[in-house]
Amino acid sequence: MNALTTILLLPLLLIALAGSLELGFLRIVAEKSRAAADLAAVVAIGDQDDAVLDATGRYRPAADAEAVARAYLTLNLEGLAAALALLPSTIAERALVEVFPESGALDALTGRRYERPAIRIAAEVPVRTPVFASLLLPPVTLVKVVAVSVAR
Repeated sequence: MNALTTILLLPLLLIALAGSLELGFLRIVAEKSRAAADLAAVVAIGDQDDAVLDATGRYRPAADAEAVARAYLTLNLEGLAAALALLPSTIAERALVEVFPESGALDALTGRRYERPAIRIAAEVPVRTPVFASLLLPPVTLVKVVAVSVAR
């Protein structure tokens, strides 16, 4: 009787184990994606307009801050490329990157008001989930990432 129960429950246990491992993998990729976006936003907000700083003493993001954010998002996602369903450069190109150069700006996406200059990156990161696909679930899971960095 024990052997029969084991034989009947083994596939169910293996499916539960595989699903749990895939979910854990997905959470790790999601956190690494969030870290990649956070680091890209920090680097981009640190790219300041030196001419404005010299003239006024006030911080203002450089004109190329959006391009810098996209470039660093691409670089930061490169380590996850094997797990992603799109190239990191494509994810960075599709990301919603917005620079808020003035204090008091309202972000329509998040509803937040920034008291200092800020940069926001919002991206959808498609992650391959082959185990979920074998369980008749979607083969790609979208992870939504939002990162904001404010000048200090």
